[in-house]
Amino acid sequence: MEENRLQKYFDEMGNRQLLSAEEEQQLSVRALQGDQRAVNRLAEANLRLVAHVAREYQGQGLSYDDLISEGNVGLMKAAAKYDGSRGLRFAGYAVVFIRREIERALQHESTDKMLESRSNGQTRSLDAPLGAKPNVNLLQALTDGNSPMADGRTYSSALEQQVEHALEELNERERQVVAAYFGIGQEHLTMAEIAEDMGLKRERVRQIRDRAVRRMRKAMRS
Repeated sequence: MEENRLQKYFDEMGNRQLLSAEEEQQLSVRALQGDQRAVNRLAEANLRLVAHVAREYQGQGLSYDDLISEGNVGLMKAAAKYDGSRGLRFAGYAVVFIRREIERALQHESTDKMLESRSNGQTRSLDAPLGAKPNVNLLQALTDGNSPMADGRTYSSALEQQVEHALEELNERERQVVAAYFGIGQEHLTMAEIAEDMGLKRERVRQIRDRAVRRMRKAMRS
């Protein structure tokens, strides 16, 4: 299923022609004035850039499909803010936004590992590495450096209860997305798969996931 979506994406990339510097500048003027068609045109002409950048982050916890999806969010943000009159080509400007969104998603994936350990009934060291980032651990994901739990050595029942409480704070749709994305009580699904199952756009699924994670962290701090 994922291979079919990726092939469709690559086919779409192949049909998009690169823009000249003059075309980028003209579109940027319209985009900055709120012309969504101009924003879309800038973004669509640079789909190859997202695929190229996303490839660099493979093997770090997210599927290539999800990496592209996150990168496209950054691409759209860049297209809406790009000012071609400053002399920088759009690709050079957009790559920063693309990387930022992908790296933010990978950080969320660290929380994924914590929730997976909870759902599987595992115990783990609070300072054990999370996911593919050896410098990120469970303790860092849940507490700040001044927390009384910062010197903990085991995954405590108190922390597990906090996670349980945080999940209860979510509404039904948020719990559905969190459970599917983080693989709680079910197989982990990509955002594209969740979007298809729920009849939503991938960007909407990402927004729901991000809001749910923020609410969980807030609940765990209270």
